[in-house]
This record gives sequence, C-alpha cells and structure tokens, in this order.
Amino acid sequence: MRIPGQILTCILGLWVWTGPVMAGGISTIIDGRKARTSISLPKPGGGDYEADFDLEFHNPVNLTPACLGISAEVLDAAAIASVQARLPDPANQIIDTAFPIKITVEPPAGCGLEFDDEVEIELDTADLVYTGFSPYRLMKAPIGASFRDITAAVTAGSVRSRGSSGTFSEFVMVLDPIQDYATEAQLAYDALDAQLISIAIGPTAKQTLQTDASISRSAFAVSDYAQAIARLDDLTGHCGALGGPTLPNRWRSLRDLQNIEGEIVSQSDHLKFLLGRLNGVP
Repeated sequence: MRIPGQILTCILGLWVWTGPVMAGGISTIIDGRKARTSISLPKPGGGDYEADFDLEFHNPVNLTPACLGISAEVLDAAAIASVQARLPDPANQIIDTAFPIKITVEPPAGCGLEFDDEVEIELDTADLVYTGFSPYRLMKAPIGASFRDITAAVTAGSVRSRGSSGTFSEFVMVLDPIQDYATEAQLAYDALDAQLISIAIGPTAKQTLQTDASISRSAFAVSDYAQAIARLDDLTGHCGALGGPTLPNRWRSLRDLQNIEGEIVSQSDHLKFLLGRLNGVP
C-alpha cells in the first residue's frame, strides 16, 4: 500500500518520520538514526516480492526519506544478466529468481545528508528460504560498477543478511552455491591491505591498522580462525578510536569526502564472516 506525502508520528516513544520511496515501498526514519524501507513489488505471475531494508547511521545529519534517495526494482532477465556480469564470481554467483530485486540508495547531492563511520545494513526477505551456512550473500556496488560482497552475517528471517558500508549505491541478494571461504578470505585480505595503503590515512593510524591486519592474516594462514577474528576486532576497535583527520570517516551527499574508515570496517566485517564460516559458524 502506498502512503502519500510524509508524516511525523510518535510510536512507543520513538519519533518516526514516514515518506514515499521512489518505487515499491515506504521509507521510515526511526529515532533520527535508522531508516527502514518496507519493499513490496508485484511478481510477474501474481503476488508480491516483500522485504525490509534497514540502514542504521552514526551521527546522521538531514536523514529524511527524501534525502535517502531509495528505490527498488524487479530485475527482468536482461537486467539479471547485467547484474550477474558485475558480480565477483559471475560464473558461479547468481540472482535467485525467487527474489530478483535491486535496491538503489542514491542520496540527492543537494540534500545535505551526512554521517560518520560505517552504515549498518540489513536486508530481510521471506521470499527466500534459510538453511544453515546459507549460500545467500549481500552485495553492493557503485551505480553501474562491480559488486563486492559485504556480508557480515546471514540469519533466519526467512533470509536476513547483514553487512556494513561507508558508501552507497546498489544492493542485491546473491546466491553463491560454491562458497570457497578460504579463497575468498585470501582475496578479502588483499583488498583490505590495498585499502590500508591509502595516502589519506595518517602514518600512525596506518601503522596501527596494518599491524592488526597483518597479525590477523598470520593467524588465518595457520588456520587459527578465532585469533584471526579477534585481531580484526582490534582493527575495527582502532578504527572507531582513530576516525577523524588521521582516518577520514565522514560521508556526505556532495561526494567530496572519502569515508575510508567506513569502508575498512565493512571489509573487516566481511572478513570476520568468512573466517567464522571457516571456524564452523553458520
């Protein structure tokens, strides 16, 4: 059901601002820091695709439904093929036709949306069936560019996938039947190392984070996955403490800042997911 306009109400003591999303649902701002979009899009054969898409921000400014710029669409066969060609492993990863939905978050430049650090992301749909060690992954990409895996957890919901990000724009749920965690972890460590050499990171912060990542990788190399995860917990803790001038951690809709801290945390969260799977955590 579409609700026209925008309204401000109080539900159970939380201020909630609701307004329209461009296609397929309603966006709600809860307590000034969380955005929930309830998605409902018609299936070609009848019924609807249903999902909740949540974004939780740190220190947001101008967080409104209009400033989020969220839209959702049903992918047809051609669009599915286009998305799959942009996935990390297009030969094996696919869009499940039980949930062929792409969500786009593209805040208007002039809206003034800002936030610190990473955005916590959750996509929850009953259109997919959850099993232990679920093969579903949450992927994100800049508009039209390559997707990367940001999965930090997959839980029952029926399928509830969580991740984080320092940026936007496109999000899809992907079926990955291969799930080669060791190879993916190697590649994820490579990507994290590449992020940590950014010239925008101050020397002390860089040395601290690179040391955390190196110790974690050494533990991974000897299959001590619990220790590898613990050292990545150190890395994300240091990111929280160092965020600021020495470790850029601000995003705004003008796209004139680098939210490096948010992207490092996102990559670390995904690595911890892979290491957890290697350690037997579903």
